[in-house]
Formats: sequence, C-alpha cells, structure tokens
Amino acid sequence: MKLPLSDMARYRLFLAWLHTTQQVARPTAPWRATPDFLIVGAQRSGTTTLYRLLADHPAVRFPRLTKGVHWFDVEYHRGPSWYRSGFPLRASVEKATRELGEGVVVGEAAPYYGFHPFAPARIAEHLPEVRLVMILRDPVTRAWSQFHHERARGYEPLADFGAALDAEESRLAGAEEVLAGRPGHHLAHQHQSYVARGRYDEQIRRLWAAVGRDRVLVLYTEELERDPGPTLDALHDFLGISRRQVEPGRWNPRSQGSIPDEHVARIRAATAASDAWLAAELPTPPPWLVPAAAPTETG
Repeated sequence: MKLPLSDMARYRLFLAWLHTTQQVARPTAPWRATPDFLIVGAQRSGTTTLYRLLADHPAVRFPRLTKGVHWFDVEYHRGPSWYRSGFPLRASVEKATRELGEGVVVGEAAPYYGFHPFAPARIAEHLPEVRLVMILRDPVTRAWSQFHHERARGYEPLADFGAALDAEESRLAGAEEVLAGRPGHHLAHQHQSYVARGRYDEQIRRLWAAVGRDRVLVLYTEELERDPGPTLDALHDFLGISRRQVEPGRWNPRSQGSIPDEHVARIRAATAASDAWLAAELPTPPPWLVPAAAPTETG
C-alpha cells in the first residue's frame, strides 16, 4: 500500500532533484545569464502571484527549474557557479530579445532574501546592478498565513497560533550567529518567525543600505488584490519591460479561519514602530494603516 507523501517529504524530494540537476549543469555556468531583478519578499505576501504574473510576460525569464534558487540565503555555501547554473543560457535570452524587439530581463523570486540578515549584502556583492522588488502585506494576516503554511509543510509542530507567538522570541535567540556560519541554516528563523517577518522597516533599511533606495521597489499586497493594474504597471516600469494586460489571480493561499482578536492586538503592538516608519519613509502609507472609507447612504 502506498502512503501519501507529506508536504515536507515532497518538498525535500524536490530539493534533492533540484540540487542534483543544478550540479549537473554547473559546467555550463559561464554561458548562463545572471539575474536583472529579484523578488525578495515578503513571504506569504504575494511573491508567488508576482512570479506567476511576470512569468506570462514574454520579456521575462525565470530560473529553468524553480521560482527561486535561494542561493543568497540557504544555499550560499554552494558557490556562484552553482547559482548561475539555474538560469537560462545567455544566448537564448539574447535570441528572445531580438525576436521580441524589447529587452528580456531575467529574475527569480525568493521571499527569504528580504528577511535574511546577510542576503542583501551578498546580493549587492554578486549582482551590483540588480533591481529588487519587495511586496508587503498587513503583518497580522501575513503572520496568520505563514503559520498555516508552515503547519501544512510540517515546519511548525505547535498547533496553537498563540503558543507559536509565545515561542518565537526564544526560538530566534542566537539566529544571526548561526546564519553567519556555513551552511548557516536556522529552522526557526526561516520557518517560525511570524512577528519578526512583519517588521518590514528593518528589512527595507537593509535593502536600501545594500543596493540604494532607487533600486528597491516596494509594493503592497492589498493594492495588488484590489486593483492589480496600477501595481503591475509600476512593476513593469521598474523592470524596464512593456506594460501588459494580465488576468488577475491569486496563487498559493494558505490562511484558514479568523485570527483571534488577542493575537491581532499583539502583532499590531509588536509591529507598530515598523508601521510608523513605513508611513513616514515610503511614497504611500501601508494600506492596513489607512482607515476604510465610511459607506455612503443611498436613498
């Protein structure tokens, strides 16, 4: 009798296949393109949706085998040629550019890059001209979605969201020291950081410090879902590709039920300073800070 594979088992089998396939392709690395842009987060905020929407654009190419290679966070010990072996051949990108009549850009979407404390500096070192895209979601709904996502994949053993919030601080203690080593994997930092990942100010400051403010585009999940046109126009302009009509969609949803009020208040308090910084520093304030318009009466 065949037993069904868990999400974690399927993910580990996929990673084993991916690593082997990229290792085989490593000798071809000198002939492969390097990324022009990276979607760096935030996790559970719409990075898969952006990836799907951009993948349909004829002037965009992603890694050959996956949405994101994750070299700058969990695979950095493998070396630059391993990373590059995951991307399309440069000749194929140049051919597509000639046939299309506009520049084709290459990118990947790896939502841990924005939260990993060392990824932005590594990105700046290896891709000095790259452009970065960060999409932000209400920290409360993002944390709730991440909890269900990690439960489904087997990375969160606690069944109660409040207990996971209680455990977060101790789970993350000493994470940066571990991440600084090789291979630098820290399970809790990557999979159980529900509140910390919603402190977007720290992440954006690191990105700005690494590559400069003008090479980081910040988008909002709520605006992408409500009216995708303007958000995608801004994204296409930032990447230097033609604007295209797209079919709205949402991929990879995970949230279940409603988040209890006491957890909402707790996450709001923990991310208040970050939210205030976003409102002061970004061109438009976060949608979750803007009061909803009162309904108008009709006669």
